[in-house]
Amino acid sequence: MLKAGALYFSIFVAFLIAVICASLIMLATHYRGSYLKEMRMARLSRNMESGIAYVLAENENTSGSIEGLDLFGDQTDSVLIAKKKWGIFTLATVKSFVLSDTLKRSFMIGLETTNDALAVYLSDEDRPLSVSGDTRITGDVEVPKAGMRKSYVESRPYSGDQLVYGKIQDSKRMLGGLEKKWITEIEEKLDFDPSALSTLNASDEQVSFFATAKEFDVSRLTKINNNLSGQITLYSDTTVRISADAKLDNTIIYAKSIVIADGFKGNCQLFARDSIIVGNDVALSYPSVLALISKEKTVDQAKITLGSNVVFEGTILSYEPKRSALQTLVSLGEKTVVKGEIYATGLIKLEKKIKVEGKVSCNRFIMQTPTTLYENFLVDVTLNRKARNRVYLTSAIFTGVTGNKKILRWEN
Repeated sequence: MLKAGALYFSIFVAFLIAVICASLIMLATHYRGSYLKEMRMARLSRNMESGIAYVLAENENTSGSIEGLDLFGDQTDSVLIAKKKWGIFTLATVKSFVLSDTLKRSFMIGLETTNDALAVYLSDEDRPLSVSGDTRITGDVEVPKAGMRKSYVESRPYSGDQLVYGKIQDSKRMLGGLEKKWITEIEEKLDFDPSALSTLNASDEQVSFFATAKEFDVSRLTKINNNLSGQITLYSDTTVRISADAKLDNTIIYAKSIVIADGFKGNCQLFARDSIIVGNDVALSYPSVLALISKEKTVDQAKITLGSNVVFEGTILSYEPKRSALQTLVSLGEKTVVKGEIYATGLIKLEKKIKVEGKVSCNRFIMQTPTTLYENFLVDVTLNRKARNRVYLTSAIFTGVTGNKKILRWEN
C-alpha cells in the first residue's frame, strides 16, 4: 500500500519534468531563432557586398539614379541602390533587405590613379620650362616641345643632377578637359537662388547620409562658426567667410567667393565663381576640394589663393569655358604642402619651398621674387608624384581617367 506522500512526490516529479521539457523547447526555439537570424544577416551581408560590387562595376553616367536590383532573379535577394553627385564625387547608398531585416551602407566613390605617373603637365605655349635652385621633379612630365632647361635665378644654379627623375614627353596645346556633365551640374548649383532656403542659425547640425539632405542659405551671415557634419550643403550669392572656430566635416559650400580664416582645420568641398582665399596655417584633410568655376566674361581675374604653411589634401581645380586674357590663377603660399592634385585652366603661381605630393596641370607657371616675375620657372619647389599616397583616389570630373572605381570614404 502506497503512502499518501507518494502522490505529492509524483506530481512534483511530473512538474519538474514538464519544466525541464518546456525549458528545452524554449531553448531550442531560441537557438533556432538566433540561427535563422544569423543566417539572414549573413545573407544580407552577402547581398550587401554584391550590391556594392555592382555599384563599383557600374557606368559612372548612372549617377542620380535609384535602382532596385533582384540579385539572383528569385525575388528573395534584393538591394536598393541610390546614387547622386556629392561635390566632385559620386555618393552611393546600398540597402539590402530580407523581410523586416535591413542592412545599409553609404559611401563616396573615387577612381584609382595608379596608371597615371605624371607629376607635371604644362600646356605647349612655345616656352620652355626652366628649373633652378633646389627644385626637384619626381615622376613623368609632359612639357612644351621647347623642352626643359637649367637656369640661374638670383645667382643660384640648379642643384640637381638631372632635370626630371622620370620621363620627359611633349605636351599638347591644351590641357586635358573636364567632363561637361559635372561642370554643368556644379554651375547650376553656383547659379542657384538660395533665398527660398532656410537660413543657417547658430546651432550645430549633424545630418546622416541615410537621412534627407539639408540645404541652407548663408548669404546674410557674417561668418560661419558652426559645427556642421554630414549631408549638408550651404549656398550664398555673396562672400562666405569660414571662421577658424568652425568645424566642417564633408560639408559642401557654393558661393560667389569664399574666405577661410587663419588656422582653420576641417574637411569640405568649396565651390566659387570669383575667388577662394585660404588663410595661413590652414589644414584641409582628404578628400577636400577647392574648385573655381569661372564664367566666360569676367572683369577681374578669378583665383584660388592659399596662404603660407597650408596643408591641403585633395583636389584644387580652376576652370573657365574659354581661355581669357587674364586666365584663372591658383596661387600657393610659401611652405605650403598639397597632397593630391592641382588642375588649372590657367596659371599656377608658386612661392619657394612649396611641396606637391601628386600631380600638377596648368597652362603656365609663374613665380614672383622681390625683383622679378618669372614665367615657366620653378625655383626651390618639390613636385613629387611618387610621394602621393597609393590609396589616393581622384574624381570622374577629369576627362580620360580610366582607373577602377573604389570606395573613397564610408559615410554614416
